[in-house]
Amino acid sequence: MARRISRKQRLDSMLNLVVSPCFVIDADRRLVFANSGCEQLTGWAASDLTGRKCELTSGLAAKDPDAATASLAPPQEVMAGQRLQVPRYFVHRETARSVARLIHFFPLKDEEDVLLVLGIVTDVPSAKAAGSSSIVTEVHAELAALRHELRQRYGRDSIVSRAPQLRRVFEQIEIATSSTSSVHCTGEVGTGREHIARAIHYAGEFGQRPFVPLNCRDLSLAELEGAIHRLVETGWSEATGSATLQPGAIFLAEVDHLSRDLQSRLDTFLNSERGAAFRARCRLMTSSVRAPESLLAVERLTEGLFYLITALQIELPPLRSRLVDLRVLGQSFVEQANRGSSHQVTGVSEDVWRQFEAYNWPGNLDELRDIVQAAHRACESSIISTAHLPFRFRNGMDAQSLGPSPDTALEPLDTLLARVEREHVLAALERARGSRAKAAKLLGISRPSLYRKLETLGLASDEDAAD
Repeated sequence: MARRISRKQRLDSMLNLVVSPCFVIDADRRLVFANSGCEQLTGWAASDLTGRKCELTSGLAAKDPDAATASLAPPQEVMAGQRLQVPRYFVHRETARSVARLIHFFPLKDEEDVLLVLGIVTDVPSAKAAGSSSIVTEVHAELAALRHELRQRYGRDSIVSRAPQLRRVFEQIEIATSSTSSVHCTGEVGTGREHIARAIHYAGEFGQRPFVPLNCRDLSLAELEGAIHRLVETGWSEATGSATLQPGAIFLAEVDHLSRDLQSRLDTFLNSERGAAFRARCRLMTSSVRAPESLLAVERLTEGLFYLITALQIELPPLRSRLVDLRVLGQSFVEQANRGSSHQVTGVSEDVWRQFEAYNWPGNLDELRDIVQAAHRACESSIISTAHLPFRFRNGMDAQSLGPSPDTALEPLDTLLARVEREHVLAALERARGSRAKAAKLLGISRPSLYRKLETLGLASDEDAAD
């Protein structure tokens, strides 16, 4: 142990003389040293960062010290003894300015074990050099670059996308953030409707107060009535002595599952004098799978509530129509799973990406997140491979490969009824062993009626005609 400490002390002394940003991470992924170059790059004092774990994640706020240590985190391959150079983005604590840099990771071994990892940060010399790392680390860098671009353009990076369909969504989010009007999100289950609503709320005027979600499909009528009464109709300043405890946003998911009576009561209250005062301090946000116009047409929404909730509308596309985002979204879920985990996963293998890109994702982003998290738990290496994918994903791929049952032509109704009637009469005759009287009794009709049916169906014999 004494030899190990002295080696670290000598290393620290040498690195303090280096102008370029340098840092040292121990075998537990904790930052044990950062020189003045790292302090200038991140805006954090070394004393604020040392001792913190360096986890492979992204998307943290610049004011969060874990954002700085995440930028320094070595891929799992480095912890296994491999030298790597990896492009990263650094966000300065004070200015929030993002810069691209290249980190050269050098694992320092004692016999077979990696004891320390030395990191040296340099400029990115060229696109070729930046892309010389593995495809896995490239996706991490692409995610960081995309977050940087979105932060620069829209002031936020919790929603990652390069898909053209999402450009309009980003613009609508900006409009919604700068107002207090009601917002309605339309899209399939799992497309991130609540996430969008939360992003708008926390960046808006009422963002310091709670965001309260209610799922109108899952809650009973009594539960919904009680919750809405407490949240909306309660006089908060009277009930609690402080209006600051009032929610800043109420999100009614699957709002078309709200009973028409409750919709009318909500509309009446929110358009009253007390309701107007409530809306001045709290925003109403809603979601549905179908467009609100179609819900109004089939009377799933009352006219009053329709106009109340649709001041701003945001339509979210399904994941299958924005597969250009699949890799950065999958990588973001990997990095979310890394947060707080003792096992750090660098990314996803190319074979897995190919399977992901061939899948239809009926559960959209929620399903992708669940699949990645399950694979992360099963993964004992640095890369998620096909062997780590959960059974439900493989089962979904198999079901998808079978495809839907082929459509069969619909038989004309008259033909179908005639065929069924003929088969039924023949079955009665067979059971009655040819006796018309018994067959008529089994069918619940008179004997003359049976004769007429036999003639109509082309089943009459000379004996029937004689009768």
